[in-house]
Amino acid sequence: MKKGILKISLIALLFSSVFTFNSCKKEQSDDDTSVASDNFKAENESDRIWDAVNSSAYENSILKTEEGNFVLLPSCAEVFLDTIPDTITGEKSLTILFDTTASNGCLCSGWDNKYRKGAIKATWTGKYRDPGTIITISTINYYVNGDKYEYQKTVTNNGFNGAGHLTYSINVSVANIYFTDGTSMSWTSQRTREWIEGEGSLTPLDDIYSINGSAEGINRAGTAFTATIVNPLVLAVGCPYIKKGIIDITPDGKPVRTLDFGTGGCDNEATVEINGVVYNIVLQ
Repeated sequence: MKKGILKISLIALLFSSVFTFNSCKKEQSDDDTSVASDNFKAENESDRIWDAVNSSAYENSILKTEEGNFVLLPSCAEVFLDTIPDTITGEKSLTILFDTTASNGCLCSGWDNKYRKGAIKATWTGKYRDPGTIITISTINYYVNGDKYEYQKTVTNNGFNGAGHLTYSINVSVANIYFTDGTSMSWTSQRTREWIEGEGSLTPLDDIYSINGSAEGINRAGTAFTATIVNPLVLAVGCPYIKKGIIDITPDGKPVRTLDFGTGGCDNEATVEINGVVYNIVLQ
């Protein structure tokens, strides 16, 4: 009787060991970095849209620079100014129109070397540096390298924090991307942007920002995910990439993907760690 029990126990133990081995093997073989790449696409173009608006505002004296123009956009991008006739609010707006006549659009060769078509519109309720100012930004038939990007975002000046830096709330209420292969993704985010360098000058060329916050979305494979910044993202005006910082991205039913942008170089190289395994990726 004891031999029979022992035999059954050994079989059960063997089965359990095989199951555990297969489970670990399955977990370790999870090398899908696509949700990290998709999150980056939405994140990065949101930042590029702000760069375009910021550049246009400086170039056209909306931000009242006194140290020369800051030109980021190519000549195939036109800027149209519209001062709203409201003596109470003093709101101002501009529209950036990228060339729609060329088949690929407008090549932003001096910026991030991507083609853009369509328009970006921004409206200011006051000066960028004034606490309480609200900037609303939206896209109109806006394409990047053939993919359509729809954005609606609001930037609110919160005033100075304890470190004496201006901070801004950035709420992306809509971000939809329609890819040329027929897939699509959606993304929203709630961020705080801290102006950590360059605030004392009137040119944006030395501006550096630190970003914290979270995001959520559904990637192009239909997987819902959340994204939380665990080490602040560092952005420098004029650099088309996130220079450093770490985001934890959690797809539904899957392990966390830790996206690390590196130590501060202006490049599109990053790593994604899944279950302790690190993958090198190139972000587009």
